[in-house]
Amino acid sequence: MQLSFLLDENVEADIARKLAREGHDVERVVEVNSLGVGTPDSEVRRYARETGRIIISYDDHFADPDDNHAGVFYCPDQELSSFDVFRIVTTVINRFDDRDSLPSVVYLSENWL
Repeated sequence: MQLSFLLDENVEADIARKLAREGHDVERVVEVNSLGVGTPDSEVRRYARETGRIIISYDDHFADPDDNHAGVFYCPDQELSSFDVFRIVTTVINRFDDRDSLPSVVYLSENWL
């Protein structure tokens, strides 16, 4: 399954590169002209929703399943390497049949591995 992602400003560029190499459509908040560093979370959510992108973030402000977003992969452990975060995201993607079956918020942790 190929997905569209929006990586929050706190997510390493290396994760974006790895996901893009796997065929996913990836944008980073810091590289989107209408967003950028310091953009309020509400604007990040709006952009992700309007473009159908799942947000990947270390920011727990995105982890509310009742928020109006297009989906969130939330990583509470900022000590995980970018390679491990990539492996976990890939594992999550492979465990679900399609995007509609994904939970609105997926907690990325080593438990997925």
